[in-house]
Amino acid sequence: AKSCFQRVKDLDTILSDYRADSEVSELCAKPIGKAHKVSDALFSVIAQAQAISAKSNGAFDVTLGKHTQAWRELTMLENPSVGAPSYRDLILDHDKKAITLQKSLKIDLGGIGKGYIGDQLMDILKGITHAAIIVGGETVLAAAPPEKKGWHIGIEDPEHKVIGKIVLANTALSTSGDSYQFFEADGKRQSHLIDPATKQSKINRLNVTTIAPTAMESDAWATALRILPTEEAVRI
Repeated sequence: AKSCFQRVKDLDTILSDYRADSEVSELCAKPIGKAHKVSDALFSVIAQAQAISAKSNGAFDVTLGKHTQAWRELTMLENPSVGAPSYRDLILDHDKKAITLQKSLKIDLGGIGKGYIGDQLMDILKGITHAAIIVGGETVLAAAPPEKKGWHIGIEDPEHKVIGKIVLANTALSTSGDSYQFFEADGKRQSHLIDPATKQSKINRLNVTTIAPTAMESDAWATALRILPTEEAVRI
């Protein structure tokens, strides 16, 4: 347990955009147009984020940090699309584990970082057969508890009503929605989910729960599929 909590602290110094001294914040402050070598952890997370961005037609985008920061301050940018970056403004060199920023931007890994941390903690717990890890809503499950078929997971609608249960083991699960993270301004509900296509908060009430081999995947895909129109999300 101590090793797990220490790993959380270590990864916070790498992945958190709340900290000016984190590796990801320092990366965003480096010169534009030059390749900068980063740690294995940071490269792994951004590489997975970029892959899901491409597969989701940009619905998942970690370069909208300036927009999410404005949301945290209970405001929205006046001209959100002006000069706005996209995931295409991050160029990755997989051989050198280096990242180039094509324009000034702020990287927010909130939609994928907690999943990565959950996966890392489960790696530490190898050898413990029955284990479950929950990191801010991202869930990683090992084998089922003794004499059980699996871990019983309740699925909520946006109004916090449990609408069903599923039984899982040896997998990861994440939910994305606006049930808990939102504020209201001028009578409009502003969720923390920013649509990269419009640079505006999503206003439709909807929860999306995803199951994937890793929490890093389930975390990011839950966000991407929540952002996309429902028909396109189901198709993907």
